Parts: sequence; structure tokens; C-alpha cells
Amino acid sequence: MKHKEFYTLFSLFVFFLILFGIAKIRVADLREELNYRLRVSAAPLPPSILKALAGEFKGVVADYLLLEAASFLGGNLEPDEREWGMVAHLLEQSSILDPYFKQTYVIAQGILPWHAEKYDETITILERSNRHRYWDWRPGFFIGFNHFYFYKDHSAASAALMEASLVPGAPPTLATWASRLASKVGQYQSAIDFLAGMYESTEDEHQKRLLKKRMTAVQDAYRLQQAVDQFSDQFGRLPHSLDELLDFGLILEIPDNPYNRPYTLSDDGRVDF
Repeated sequence: MKHKEFYTLFSLFVFFLILFGIAKIRVADLREELNYRLRVSAAPLPPSILKALAGEFKGVVADYLLLEAASFLGGNLEPDEREWGMVAHLLEQSSILDPYFKQTYVIAQGILPWHAEKYDETITILERSNRHRYWDWRPGFFIGFNHFYFYKDHSAASAALMEASLVPGAPPTLATWASRLASKVGQYQSAIDFLAGMYESTEDEHQKRLLKKRMTAVQDAYRLQQAVDQFSDQFGRLPHSLDELLDFGLILEIPDNPYNRPYTLSDDGRVDF
């Protein structure tokens, strides 16, 4: 009886082991197929040749390239650097063939800067959409956000937002953010408002977590900056460190930075994070 149970269990083990092996081979085959399709679709063709080959079917080919990129990402949870480069190239080609198609820049903005750190490639696609979709304020908004969030270039962010704010139908808050970013005064509050607006407009949970982390850091830095300014007004000098704010009772504690590094005070009295 014991021998029979052993053979039954052993047979089941072998059966499931074979199933696992078949599944693993199938996954590898599917991945290789997706990689092959991606390599073929993302052939490095110059824009002029790409347009000539597409002919009168530019819109159809653009949709196909976009679908290829989306299909690859849907079946591949962890693309490597080379694969991300090909995805970015597919989106670029789709944008070249049909710069009026909204979904191309939406997918590019939602994926490339956040998951692949393809900031320049994203800006290129957004700028093309911004030129052709002159009635749409969103490409300009995303350009401004990327300059603010990823490049930390407040001047470029302000210029892009100001331009986007002039598009009919654009939210009036764009002009407010642009003006605040243009000057150091109000920079923290502008950043908080900007990040909150982006947080509310996105549905991607990964992006939401990143934005929430940045909002927390900026809000804490803002409170510390207010305490530094109060110290300067009271004592006619800058504090030697943030700890001095604790000593004088201007803050109850120095908050933990969500980026796992300490908040610091620069020589000119600015709180950095």
C-alpha cells in the first residue's frame, strides 16, 4: 500500500514537473517571438524613408507600430534597456507617421519617463504632438511637468506651461503654476499644487506612488523653509543647521525624508532634499 502511494505521489510530481517545463519553454518562445516582432517593427529607418514606405497608409502603419509597442509591454513585465530603446523607437516612428494621434503621446508620457527613464525621447514625441495638435494643451503641460519633475529645470517648465496656458480651453491654473515657477517666491507652493494636479490626473498606480513621495518631500521642505525664514526674521541671521530650529522651538521635529536622505540647509538658507 505504501509503495502504491509512493508511486502515485512520484507520478504526480513528475507530471507537474513536465507541465512546468513545458510552460517555461512556452513562455521563452513567446518572449522570443515578441522580441523578434519588436526588432522587426522597430527597424532604424530614417523618417523620410519611413513615410515613403507607409505611403497613403501612414495612419494605419502608425496605429500598427503603436499596437506592437503596447503588445510587447503587455506581454513583458521587465523589459531590459535594449528593449526599452526599441519601444521608444516604435513610439517615435508612430509619432512621425501620425503626429495628430493623441494616444501616441499619452502612452509615451505614461511609460517612457517613469519606467524607462527615457526623458529626452519623451520630450521629442511631446514636442511633435504639441506642434501638430495646436488645439490640445496637454502635450505642453506634460513638457512642462517633465522639465519640472525629471530635469528640475523650473525656467523651461515655466515657459512650457505658459505656452500651454494660452491654448483655448486650458485650465487657468497652468498660468498660475507658470508664474510661480518663474520666480523663487512661491516656488514650494507652486510645486505642491503642480504635483497635486498631476497626481489627480493620472490613473497609473506606479506614477501615483512616485508623485505622492515627491509631494511629501516638498511639503516637508516647505514647512522647514518657513521655519528657516521665521528664524532669520527673529534673529537677523540664518540658522547654522536645521537642528537649531529644534533648539529654538520653531519646529517640533525634523521629518524623515521619503527619499531616505536628510533634509539639509544650504549656505544661502535654502532647504534641500
